[in-house]
Amino acid sequence: MMLDAFRKLSQSWAAKVVLAVIALSFVLWGVSGYLFSNDSGEQVVAKVDGEKISAALFQQRLHDAKEHYAQVFGPQAAAEMAKDPGFARDVLNGLIDNLLLAHEARKLGLQVPDSALAQKIEGISAFADKGKFSRAKYQEVLRANGLTPVKFEAMLRDSMLLEQLQAVPQILAEASTKDAESAWSWSQEYRDARVVQIPVSNFLKAAEPTDAEIRAYYESHKSSYQLPAEVEVQYVTLGPSDFGQQGGSATATAASTSSVATDHGSPQLAFESQIENFKDKLFSDSGSLAGVAKAYGLKIHDSGPLVAGKVASSGVFADPKALDLAFSKAVLAGKNSSALSLSNGDLLAVHLVHYTPPRTQDLQAVRQDIATSLAEQKARQLAKERARELLAAAQKSKDPKDLDPNGSYPEKRYSDLARHSSVGLDPALMNAIFLAPAPEGQGAPSFGMVDQKDGYALYALTRVILPNRALLNPSVTQEIQRSLEEQRARLLTTGYLQALRQKARIRIHDDVLKRFE
Repeated sequence: MMLDAFRKLSQSWAAKVVLAVIALSFVLWGVSGYLFSNDSGEQVVAKVDGEKISAALFQQRLHDAKEHYAQVFGPQAAAEMAKDPGFARDVLNGLIDNLLLAHEARKLGLQVPDSALAQKIEGISAFADKGKFSRAKYQEVLRANGLTPVKFEAMLRDSMLLEQLQAVPQILAEASTKDAESAWSWSQEYRDARVVQIPVSNFLKAAEPTDAEIRAYYESHKSSYQLPAEVEVQYVTLGPSDFGQQGGSATATAASTSSVATDHGSPQLAFESQIENFKDKLFSDSGSLAGVAKAYGLKIHDSGPLVAGKVASSGVFADPKALDLAFSKAVLAGKNSSALSLSNGDLLAVHLVHYTPPRTQDLQAVRQDIATSLAEQKARQLAKERARELLAAAQKSKDPKDLDPNGSYPEKRYSDLARHSSVGLDPALMNAIFLAPAPEGQGAPSFGMVDQKDGYALYALTRVILPNRALLNPSVTQEIQRSLEEQRARLLTTGYLQALRQKARIRIHDDVLKRFE
């Protein structure tokens, strides 16, 4: 859908400018030093080798991203993109990568002369009038896209600077005609194989553990059978919604309590005015939540069983901090907890109902699990030993029949296997079959063994059918060459950036970034 949108929109000159701006903004944002803040008092979302990316700049980049996407894809599609949890982090990673490349360009002493920059601008058709560059048209187009000449030229200079760095992986990624022919031949190759499955399940009966083995395993793995602590608590929450304009429960109840003032205008202000009173009430009536619930007209809820270290799938205790609060020392001592601020701004307080400390399950409770685990381990070992015996016999005789001489195991024969069609074989087995050396003429098959989830697979590669390269169309060869070069360049560029990241000192301030996600 996105590619279709790009194709449709890219036909107009205005859209081409928008796409160019997006490329500059998203791929090459913020390389120039003036885009980054050195103000020590300003909030920072990340640092790259000491150079700061300010929260103000990052917020502007997010805004620009949404605006540019809206111009290309439409406001609705752009809004959906911006909702993606990774949208803000992707923009930040783009800024970091560009800053790393800029640092590298400076170290290498790369430069873009003014004459080269001017030639580049004059060659952009969107700035031409009657086939020639027009200063008036140039300023008009930039203004329509929210850019000044200074800003656009700085971004374009950075783009050209980084193009010099990008030229290296593009040169290294060059693919020859021979490479393209090999890739085509590789994709068009067919193979015949025989596969014998050695299931672990066939050996389970012979692998049944003794009582002594079960007990010995239990004694040496007791820590694995430790049950975590559990707790059940009562809890209340207090937030702005409890101080509604129409007389929420907290407002109505607090109005009759002399210690609580309620005339503060908005629910948010009313809530904020009561935070300290709420905390004091929890402390003064620490033996129960009844007092604070009555003072604010709150409902006392029951958490149900909570397990240490396991957050709930939904509700208040899906927040790890809330779970930690339920297991805090004060709560386990039978007192009200402190007031915890939740992610939505509400306050949470809990009180103990029941606590079960961590404990070790006795042998009887886990005997069957141990027996099953030991049997599977031993059965897998027996299956492996049998598979190796059969493989060695077949390799010695050079006869695929010796992979299963007695017909004891499931066998299948596959003809014309292709890389693009797995016919139900798992990827590891397919990969092994296509990496196996081809039999020469009427020579011996290639044999091998692959470890699988349910056992072991033995295979014999009996025939390889190679395509006739004379049938390869030259235009297809060129297309494969281009594809290989693009993939190689992408991998080289990714690897280059990863190497730069590993050497750099990068710190992302997650607490600041979270505000934008």
